[in-house]
Amino acid sequence: MKSELVEKVDSYLNYVVEQWMEENRLAIESGLRTEIAEGFIKSLHNLFEENYIEVPDSKVDLVDELALQVEELEEKFNKTTEDAMAIAEELQQYKREAIIREHSRDLAETQVEKLKSLVENVDFESEASFSKKVATVKESYFSKTITTEDISEGTDDGDMPANVSGIMEQYLTAIRKSSK
Repeated sequence: MKSELVEKVDSYLNYVVEQWMEENRLAIESGLRTEIAEGFIKSLHNLFEENYIEVPDSKVDLVDELALQVEELEEKFNKTTEDAMAIAEELQQYKREAIIREHSRDLAETQVEKLKSLVENVDFESEASFSKKVATVKESYFSKTITTEDISEGTDDGDMPANVSGIMEQYLTAIRKSSK
């Protein structure tokens, strides 16, 4: 009877210990790691003492100081990187505006605004490629080609010269439309 009771109590205690170890596995592992690290440091300390190597107490905090320096340097690096990215983005915006301004010299203000709105979502890979893209958009939306059909359509008399500039054709077309 006594041996059965001992076996039951022993199996119950084993069960309780297993459950406790499952629940506290992380704490046990970190505790073991801490014990191993402390043992290593004590052994290293004993080795230094046996070989007459002295480590001043001020040098013990060297790792903490270096960790703080690394953290400060990482913060400075991140701040500098953010500043560099902001400056690069601002420079890109200025280059975009300069290229658009260059291509819109001969356009009216309304056309300039229209051109800006058309190219605002165009990718800026390089100045040359962006300039080509702006030129393409400008040519496709603001072409100056006026057909001669508009002029010959309303001509009743043949006294109008055949070679008339684009602006003059617009004036003549407007005068004909207003006279009708």
